[in-house]
Amino acid sequence: MSVETVDTLVVGAGQAGVAMSEHLSTCGVPHLVVERHRIAERWRSERWDSLVANGPAWHDRFPGMEFPDTHADAFVHKKKVADYFVAYASQISAPVRCGVEVKEVHKDVGRRGFRIRTSDRVIEANNVVAATGAFQRPMTPALVPGSVGLMQIHSNSYKNPDQLPEGAVLVVGAGSSGVQIAEELSLSGKRVYLSVGPHDRPRAHIASATTAGGWAFSVSGTPRPKNPAQNMLRSR
Repeated sequence: MSVETVDTLVVGAGQAGVAMSEHLSTCGVPHLVVERHRIAERWRSERWDSLVANGPAWHDRFPGMEFPDTHADAFVHKKKVADYFVAYASQISAPVRCGVEVKEVHKDVGRRGFRIRTSDRVIEANNVVAATGAFQRPMTPALVPGSVGLMQIHSNSYKNPDQLPEGAVLVVGAGSSGVQIAEELSLSGKRVYLSVGPHDRPRAHIASATTAGGWAFSVSGTPRPKNPAQNMLRSR
């Protein structure tokens, strides 16, 4: 297997990898970005269908390039975000190599640098930047062992309301993913309960779980009648 040498290797060509490439180029640092799939792959295939950016277009963008044909206050859909990343990488001539998966990274012994084995070749680099994202290994704990009729999935696997069977839904987590998904499920006609953290307002928590797999939910300490929640979706 051939060996390639580069000063800095960036692993991942999502928003972090593309942004890092822009900074390294600005600073005159020779580098290479490797991506096992396509640029912004997670935005295309590993998020729900209706996902939009967390902030408005004027805010959630790279320096020197606005979203085309988009109002500054609009929240951009995931497909347009992914296309924007590709266009930006092209604009800054980012050295992105797609279809290359990193298999192993080892620190060189006795000298500076790393030896990286990829699906294509071995790369030796002085620096390695892991830009693979924070949510690539979703955790779905067994919160209700032995429950009957309870579907439990992570937002990483959720696509749209039609994916869930009939019944109420408990969304655990009130970050950007949880709130967006809870709103979509509510607008689709499902009964939705949103569990938020102890420091958020309104405060909410799970009160109990019935033997049939249903959940009781309370908000701001005011108990509500028990309603069967046959689906539980854990957000990131």
